[in-house]
Amino acid sequence: MTIEKAKESLYDAIIIGSGFGGSMVSRVLVQAGFKVLMLERGDWVPRGPHNWASDGSVDLTPFYTFETPYRVTSGGNRKMMGGYSCVGGPSVFYGGVSMRYREADFETNSDMVGDSEARWPFSYEELEPYYSRAEHILNVAGEAGRDLTEPYRSEPYPQSPNALSHTSRMVERAACELGLNPFRIPLAINYSANGDRGRCIGCTTCDTYACAVEAKNDLATGILPELVKEGLQLNTNTVVTRLVAEGKRIVSLECHDKGTGERRYYRARLFVLSAGAIASPHLLLSSDLQHANPGGQTVGRYLMRHCNGIVFGFFPRQPNRGLQFHKQLAIHDFYFGHSTIKHPAGKLGGIQQ
Repeated sequence: MTIEKAKESLYDAIIIGSGFGGSMVSRVLVQAGFKVLMLERGDWVPRGPHNWASDGSVDLTPFYTFETPYRVTSGGNRKMMGGYSCVGGPSVFYGGVSMRYREADFETNSDMVGDSEARWPFSYEELEPYYSRAEHILNVAGEAGRDLTEPYRSEPYPQSPNALSHTSRMVERAACELGLNPFRIPLAINYSANGDRGRCIGCTTCDTYACAVEAKNDLATGILPELVKEGLQLNTNTVVTRLVAEGKRIVSLECHDKGTGERRYYRARLFVLSAGAIASPHLLLSSDLQHANPGGQTVGRYLMRHCNGIVFGFFPRQPNRGLQFHKQLAIHDFYFGHSTIKHPAGKLGGIQQ
């Protein structure tokens, strides 16, 4: 590997990671006229009919790799796990679900925070206008007024959702017969022709797949290409290996190009670390910056991730013969717990189709 310090190039901001955090911050900075460099360790995900294939699900693509493996100390089904990296981050392969936290989600829950003393520095009311802005940027399709736990919203959804599939109608009918209250999942999917963008064709390869027709409003489709046109410098296949600090202020970073092996250095007035829940603390620890954490030396602890239970239902006949998109309904009757359920007590979360 050659070691060559890059020409002194001072940016207003350097953003590490092109997922939701990095892309939304870059949108604000670029549109304000800042000189912004975004560094992404992955590459653009090609779009086309191959995304519909059986090996198009994210874990089977080159965008899930063991370049930086992580040891699994408990749970899971393997001793090591890889990481996801691509332009747009997880948004490229997610199912488009765009839920807001509820008002009560911002209240401290001693059963959840344990001894971490974690608490939100703001309330739902303070965040609500930003939720509305984000929904418009992502062109979220939803239906207000059906969710029992729905928080206050100052603006309607930008889009109305598509009609329910045959499978979803069966699930809705069965849920209502049980006294439950199903509602439409808010989805960041384009349901109408919009300029150069195509509309959703209702295929079944959405969640965990990159959208072959670019109708999912992921960041690599709807946000980043426009920002690049407006001046964002996006360097792909670039792995940030170290943040360099002077005192308590980060002044530069070291990275390497995966294609050439060249080591590079960049300086900026502002650094935004948005490499994900695992990679961000990994980079802070490898840069020996945990001591600069104002919350104490807890970088990498108290990691919050999905806690999922999966239920399989059996139908007497094939429920989706038409191969229609059917990730459409959710149930929040047990979101904050239920009087008949003693263990686990408290929040149970949502059920999604």
